[in-house]
Amino acid sequence: MAKLLKYDDFLNRVEELGFMALSNILPGFPSLAEETPKEIWHTGDPETDPWCWKDRAAEEKRLAFGCILGGHKGFVSARMYSTFYAACHPERSMEERKAYGEVSQAVWQLWKLFEDKTPLDTADIRRMMGVSLKKGGSRVNSAIEELQKYYYVTVAGSRRKTDKFGKPYGWPANVYDKVMNWVPGEWMNGSSRMNREEAREKILDVGIAIGKNIDYGELAKILGI
Repeated sequence: MAKLLKYDDFLNRVEELGFMALSNILPGFPSLAEETPKEIWHTGDPETDPWCWKDRAAEEKRLAFGCILGGHKGFVSARMYSTFYAACHPERSMEERKAYGEVSQAVWQLWKLFEDKTPLDTADIRRMMGVSLKKGGSRVNSAIEELQKYYYVTVAGSRRKTDKFGKPYGWPANVYDKVMNWVPGEWMNGSSRMNREEAREKILDVGIAIGKNIDYGELAKILGI
């Protein structure tokens, strides 16, 4: 199979597959890392650098990106998004899940931030949660990943910090928004008509079809469904 070299090639490939991992999460399962040459990564060119494609696709709402494949980073196409939402988003409200002891305090606090203000980037979240990268950062990172895994929030792009003169500096940080704020309405057509088990089976059937010699049970475990 030919390697992906351009942004549009990547978009077409994910739309063809339905979903794809960013890196290798299971032998035989399609990933951007496997399907691109190593030498084109981290050049900073939005047309040819796969590292730029992931945030660009989310910002342009061409694909969903984030820790959305069972907590692993990956991409979901528009046509498969409502299926993943039906399979992964809890039926109980966040308040009910909190009452049942199903969410940690960090997840609860983070969700309340998103209910008050969106979008938020990684720096915003750490500041508002009162943590730093080295102190408390891992707990907050886990909470961010969990909210993505269960389709509460999603990556909406990236942005760099700016100095007092408005000049950007440093590496871009992920920007997150609530799924229902970010997702195009047409992507969710069908989500209310599909139950969790039907959605789960559809995802696994597609995953088996697009992969090579993948075990059904292993795929279900990796995708958290």
